[in-house]
Amino acid sequence: MTADSLTVRDLLGVGALPDCEVLAGARGIDTEVLDVRLAADIGAVEACSAGDLVILTGHAPYLVEVALRRAYSADVRAVVLVRPEAGSYQPPSAATLSFANRLGVPLLQTQAGDPLLVADALRTAVRRPDLSAARLLNAVTARMRRRKPDPASVLPILADELGVTAAVVSADGTAIEGTTPPGLPQSLLAGSVAGAAEVDEGWAVAVPVESDRTGHVRLWLVSHVRSGGGRWIETVTQVSQVASWALGKWVAEERLDVERRARSRGSLLAELLACGDDVPPHLVQQAVLAGWRLDGWHTGVYAVPQTPDHRIALDTNRTEFLRAGLARRGLHGQLVEGADGWSFWLTNDGEPPQSQHRELTLRLQQAVAMCDLVAGVGRPHPGARGIARTLGEAREAAGMAGPAQVVHIDELGVRRLLSLAAETPALVEQASRLLDPLAGVEDGQLLRTLAVYLDEESVTSAAAARLGVHRNTVSQRISRAEQLLGVSLENADERLAVHLACRAARAADD
Repeated sequence: MTADSLTVRDLLGVGALPDCEVLAGARGIDTEVLDVRLAADIGAVEACSAGDLVILTGHAPYLVEVALRRAYSADVRAVVLVRPEAGSYQPPSAATLSFANRLGVPLLQTQAGDPLLVADALRTAVRRPDLSAARLLNAVTARMRRRKPDPASVLPILADELGVTAAVVSADGTAIEGTTPPGLPQSLLAGSVAGAAEVDEGWAVAVPVESDRTGHVRLWLVSHVRSGGGRWIETVTQVSQVASWALGKWVAEERLDVERRARSRGSLLAELLACGDDVPPHLVQQAVLAGWRLDGWHTGVYAVPQTPDHRIALDTNRTEFLRAGLARRGLHGQLVEGADGWSFWLTNDGEPPQSQHRELTLRLQQAVAMCDLVAGVGRPHPGARGIARTLGEAREAAGMAGPAQVVHIDELGVRRLLSLAAETPALVEQASRLLDPLAGVEDGQLLRTLAVYLDEESVTSAAAARLGVHRNTVSQRISRAEQLLGVSLENADERLAVHLACRAARAADD
């Protein structure tokens, strides 16, 4: 079979056989068609040769039987009966259908006013498949040019011209317009290029409409092709790509409009957080147009000013300053300004490794410090519902951030325990005695460095980043603090005691 050849199945999809029905002989539907012949009598049928598709202008039972026998003996590929739009018509008998099934010769039935027009359209498709595809492209393009290129306008055009059922689908498989093919595999929407997959009752053809800066496709145009082979699927893909460009323009225009109404992002996020596990299609559409990705694994961050009195400073300028600070540190996600703080979340294709926890915290500390903020971080959660869960955890963690600036939800259990212990009067008194040798040394920098160092789990580089000093400075201060206190922070018991003392001293100062 050549690259440009069409099978009987392909011809069922080109639109030249309106309302075509496969009556029998479906076993041979994937055979290649080389030419198209009109036959009105036995002589014309006998003249047909291998590779022909025969269109019978008469439908007498004997002529159909002769055509089927000729197909079997001379390798004619299919027999088409043209049912007139008006007048009498004698359908093939059960015996004729059984005969076609035994021979494996497709027996098709279509309805048309003029068999010559059917033959002309089929000949063009067989002899010049590129021309047939070009005509479809021109027809679709011309119709889209006269309409607004939104899903409600584009999908009916594809249905009329290609005979497919189309839908605009988000990356998680939610149809924001139209109906998705039954059994659509999620793997078809996992890549970044056009593809096709076999589904219930045909094939699904998926073409990307809009991608984010990482190349992840957020919106797809998916067509359900119920008939046709490889060549027809290729044609549907080509025409769908033209339609996807128009839809991409629509997305860009809608996104600009959404950006003009940036304040509406807060209400959109509130709706998304309130809808639970079932996100309605209209909300999915709004989220996609806002540039949000709902599929994948989301890690939420909630940032607030360091003191409640500063919350009046929430404004667009500060939002953009925070967005720029996050971007400089490679944190490209969604940032939404709220009444009390900022919601921010990152999305990964798969579940992030636990090792990402510390690196993310360090980057966030650098970003929020520039804006005089503290923040909480939630655990990664999948899907649209995962955004609500991770942001809820982040908000809870932000309430415990304090001087630490950035707190992960998994740290809350330890921090709560330390806070309760630090507020015990006996511990406060003992802490004062233990830390007294550091009081006033280097204008309090030695004690502050020790507290930060222990909060950062004895990681010198992390403490240096928070304090804004070189890591060697931190090492030198910690060595001097150990000497003055007479302890070794390598000893777990002594390290815990000093850490509790630092917490107690901080609680007393607050």
